[in-house]
Amino acid sequence: MRVGAKIQSVIMMLDIFFESATPFDIVMAKFFKNNKWIGGHDRREIAEFSYAIFRNYERIKFLTSKITEHFGRFFVLAYLKKIEKYSNEKIREIFSGKEFEPKKLTDFEHTFIEKIEKIYNFPENTILNYPLWMDQYFRRAFKKNFEDEMRSLNEKAFVDLRINTLKSNRSEVEKLLADSNFEIEKTKLSANGIRILNGRISRNHPIIKDGLAEIQDEGSQLVAEVCNCCCNTSSKNTVIDFCAGAGGKTLAIAASMNNKGRIFALDKYVERLENAKIRFRRANVNNVTCQEISGKWIKRHKECADIVLVDAPCSGTGTWRRNPDMRAKFQKKDLEELLTVQANILTTASSLIKKGGRLIYSTCSVFFEENEDQIERFLSAFPNFKIEKIHLNDLENVFNGNYLRLSPFRNGTDGFFAASLERIE
Repeated sequence: MRVGAKIQSVIMMLDIFFESATPFDIVMAKFFKNNKWIGGHDRREIAEFSYAIFRNYERIKFLTSKITEHFGRFFVLAYLKKIEKYSNEKIREIFSGKEFEPKKLTDFEHTFIEKIEKIYNFPENTILNYPLWMDQYFRRAFKKNFEDEMRSLNEKAFVDLRINTLKSNRSEVEKLLADSNFEIEKTKLSANGIRILNGRISRNHPIIKDGLAEIQDEGSQLVAEVCNCCCNTSSKNTVIDFCAGAGGKTLAIAASMNNKGRIFALDKYVERLENAKIRFRRANVNNVTCQEISGKWIKRHKECADIVLVDAPCSGTGTWRRNPDMRAKFQKKDLEELLTVQANILTTASSLIKKGGRLIYSTCSVFFEENEDQIERFLSAFPNFKIEKIHLNDLENVFNGNYLRLSPFRNGTDGFFAASLERIE
């Protein structure tokens, strides 16, 4: 594909993204599905260009603040001019008006790129690429090394794999990766992790397709290991993954339990559980039952579980490295709604835990409001639970007091939080 055709693809996807509530990865997947003639190499370049725009989103939004339509086109123009430093002549070559390429620049667009070329002063939040309304939340979360932490959230993340010990082992997976010319290293924190240092691995790669390993950030692996520390894998524990989604942490817990005991994977979205079932079969996991969340089921299983993992829906600020478009649409009202949802889920999930059992609460957010504050609120309302200090692989630099707290800058993982609460009566 010519450069202009690739950029026109980006413009079209951005227009769809700004006009809908759909996450960008889904917009892109549907676009490529409807345009199967676009080859794999071109798809990767289009995706990289798109995400580069989101990694500069707040600066571009600042430059385009007076634009009221054709956002995709103006976002691309601003990116090419101010971030990539393209000359006006080179931009005109791309916006050629040829078939499959962007239409020629209008007089207004010529004036636009001339004006933004003269802008040199940007607000701090646009340089560090976060919405201004989040300033108080990030500064509370990152009282130390604020700028370093924010820059790390804007970097590209490496791909991490978790070895599926039910089907494979480290030496086998590392050999297969080496045969595919991947440069790898052992993850520094998680027990069964491998980090790919030179690119991406396809979900159709035999390692993934055959269930020998799963794509899973090291931080997410550590949250599952927190649950594992509470499990005696030789026993018949009952574990509930209350917000299982596609089953990533369920898979890790099942492997650590060596298919013993029983695990319930719960979610309110049946389609997510259907996808999870495919992954469970592929991984040779056979101690998991998928269940749509319902009041009737929860009432019937009161005080049945040794461990309940609540991987709560959250702002996802800890995953901005992988999902840079998330900063574009998330609003303060969304955070306020999530805080209520999280509190309600904690209350509901707590009824499932037997005396002496553990409630593990986790998010992929860095905000205290979604993490420590939620735990303090819960403990004040439920005195029959107490905080339990997490002990994990003799690691010390992953904790904040009693809590697991990870960030890209300090730990090289996505931002994650986890707390362990014991039911004492």
